[in-house]
Amino acid sequence: MRGEDEIIRHLRRRFPAGGRVRVGIGDDAAVLAGDAGRDWVVTTDLLVEGVHFVRHWQPARAVGWKALARSLSDIAAMGAQPVAALVALAVPAGTPEAWVKDFFDGLALLSRRFNVRVIGGDLSSAAQVVADVQVLGEVGHGHALLRRGARPGDLLLVSGALGLAQLGLLCLRHRVASVRPLLKRAVRRHFYPKPRLKLARALRRYRPTALMDLSDGLSTDLHRLCEASGVGARLEAARIPTVNLPPPVARRFRTSVLDLALHGGEDYELLFTLPKSRAARLSPTLAGSKLTPIGEITRARGVVMVDAEGLRMRLKPQGWDHFRREG
Repeated sequence: MRGEDEIIRHLRRRFPAGGRVRVGIGDDAAVLAGDAGRDWVVTTDLLVEGVHFVRHWQPARAVGWKALARSLSDIAAMGAQPVAALVALAVPAGTPEAWVKDFFDGLALLSRRFNVRVIGGDLSSAAQVVADVQVLGEVGHGHALLRRGARPGDLLLVSGALGLAQLGLLCLRHRVASVRPLLKRAVRRHFYPKPRLKLARALRRYRPTALMDLSDGLSTDLHRLCEASGVGARLEAARIPTVNLPPPVARRFRTSVLDLALHGGEDYELLFTLPKSRAARLSPTLAGSKLTPIGEITRARGVVMVDAEGLRMRLKPQGWDHFRREG
């Protein structure tokens, strides 16, 4: 099967936006024209056992939390305010009732945090756990933040530190006890991601030219932002905010902090662009999140990464892709 981005490009051509659909397939969420000066923002996200989580590793509460968090992160990426959610859940026959209740307890905990009402959904059986959460949000008319507005000369910025959730996944895969504070934080971040809704709303007053969340890894998602905007990017490796991984742990996991930051998924931080004049007014910390300039948007297509010695190299998208062909 073709890669995920190729399929999305095909679907965008097959089902173009139009009428009351202001933004259709290809961004973090769809935007529908509303009334009284508001637009509706709609998204959906699947969480599949064996693909997005492993049930014997992850508590049911964490699965429920994550199922909602993924869609809330899409709403954040549009600069919108979430309003309501529909939750569809399929579980294998014989799944303990307590597991299902814990799933919804975790989802409810996050929904209360952001005042999102669960208004319905569906229940079914399946060979493995599958959750699909749809979230409806709202934003001022024409004020949704999109991927497609980055311009040459804009600064490229990111929130938080990248790679922590992937580090948590590696801890689970390698059965490494999370005794170090960093590893405990990493596992918790993998289980309980934090959608950056407050940060996205705070950023709106700076009018980002493009914005998206980081769900599939910086190397992959940056290419998507550049493609949507018709631009390229120069990425400075030394400026990318990474986790402070002890060398013995890095060797055991056969990785590096830069690889985690570039290709690890599920950070759910925000990647955005600003003209330099507006970036100069931006606080280094906003809504509790550290903001770091990591590069610049270029006219030439493609993403070039510059290392600490000034060596330039083409950066290929190596983050998560459900349908990437190997070889």
